Amino acid sequence: MASQGCSVASCPQVMFKKGYCIDHYRQYNDAANVTAPGKEQNVVPANRLADLHNRFKELAAKPIEDQVELFLKSFIFELGDDWKQINVLEKAFRKRLSDANEGKPDLNPIMAADFLQKNGIERTALQRKEEIKDIDLDNNDRIAFVEYLLLHFKSMILKAYYTRVERDCPFDLNNHAVGVVGVGPQLLDELFTMPVGLDPELERAIEEFTAKKRAREGRMKELNEKAALGGVKGLAAVNEIKQLDAADMTDMNRIEITLNAAKRKASTRSGDVALEKKKKQQEDEEKAKAVASRAKLTAMASKWEQNK
Repeated sequence: MASQGCSVASCPQVMFKKGYCIDHYRQYNDAANVTAPGKEQNVVPANRLADLHNRFKELAAKPIEDQVELFLKSFIFELGDDWKQINVLEKAFRKRLSDANEGKPDLNPIMAADFLQKNGIERTALQRKEEIKDIDLDNNDRIAFVEYLLLHFKSMILKAYYTRVERDCPFDLNNHAVGVVGVGPQLLDELFTMPVGLDPELERAIEEFTAKKRAREGRMKELNEKAALGGVKGLAAVNEIKQLDAADMTDMNRIEITLNAAKRKASTRSGDVALEKKKKQQEDEEKAKAVASRAKLTAMASKWEQNK
């Protein structure tokens, strides 16, 4: 009888237990047993976690611009002004891919460790190795840009996650959560949970930002190919590349103004939605208390009548 495969899409390993291969089973089981001293932590249900993994595999296989778009939509409020770091990191990541000359859109663990050392917080060799392995959420032994973003902003994402689920974070997030592992489920859950009251205008601004970057990258690819051929056309391509590089900052500044304006507007709306939600929750709690109080008084009155 042929062995059944893992239930996580695209995972080539055979099933070990409960529909998962041994790696995914351990990952989900470890996540389900994370506890803070004296408290049981909120965990991501296994069926949702499997769905998140499948969605993440699809995302990691998409172009870098699409990965950035989803990341920005999910964390635009938490990032604040740091959203501009993503553009800097993306350029550095693309350069590292180009230097590697593998023709692939992601980095192998050795290259990823080198990239992390040069662009992230200082870590020991063991910490880099463990954290990179921990963040390989599509289990392909390579690091996509979105995986690197989850690692780079891990502390911010975990704070957002535990704030949202209203639980104490059991991990030490000082020093940018360096050395913290076993948090893949939380990072995935927060990545695919869009902020409350995300304004359509802000979404459009992010999508416009992505569209401009996609068009630019497509044009740059064409120009680099022409430049490599040399000659008159190659020289013209080199000149256009320089012009695009010079115009890049101007375009970024223009998009930044639009995006920041949309962020401020959306932040206000998001706050209003959150306030209304909290107000309704308080009202529901007050109603529940009133009902319980009336029931208690009714029970006391009934008992008093019986004892007369």
